[in-house]
Amino acid sequence: MATVSIVGVQMLESSDQPVLMLGQAWTTRFLLVWVDAQVAAALFSAADPDSQDDPSLRAYELFARALAATGEHELSGRITGWSDGVFSAELVIDGEPVPGRLSDIAVLSHTMGFPLECPDELMAQLAVEAFEDENDVVEEFRSFLDEVEADDFGEENP
Repeated sequence: MATVSIVGVQMLESSDQPVLMLGQAWTTRFLLVWVDAQVAAALFSAADPDSQDDPSLRAYELFARALAATGEHELSGRITGWSDGVFSAELVIDGEPVPGRLSDIAVLSHTMGFPLECPDELMAQLAVEAFEDENDVVEEFRSFLDEVEADDFGEENP
């Protein structure tokens, strides 16, 4: 299983549909999940620490508080499949799976801090590879040049 987390929400130039970007830990692979405006607003609010009273986040906060009121729980999220362009997922509470929308489970994972996992087969099939920004490569090379010594290259052959 691959661990994924929310990297961001983008509006595609080709449409007005928001896209949730789930990134796989320690890689440049992403799952793209089309979401509705309400989920996008909740994600934007969850990322802003000053937006605790935002109405788009209230339902998620209510669920988190209600669950916390029932005691300590072991929580995780799982992407369980993909069919006809739609992901299926489940929230796992104390080992019991509860089916739900991937976007909702991703928001809960982000706000409550539990892991979200995706089967490796789905990542291999559906993830898109993002490449490093050219500026990142230049910065990495500059850092390398700042630290390298002539002796690191050995002697030159005459």
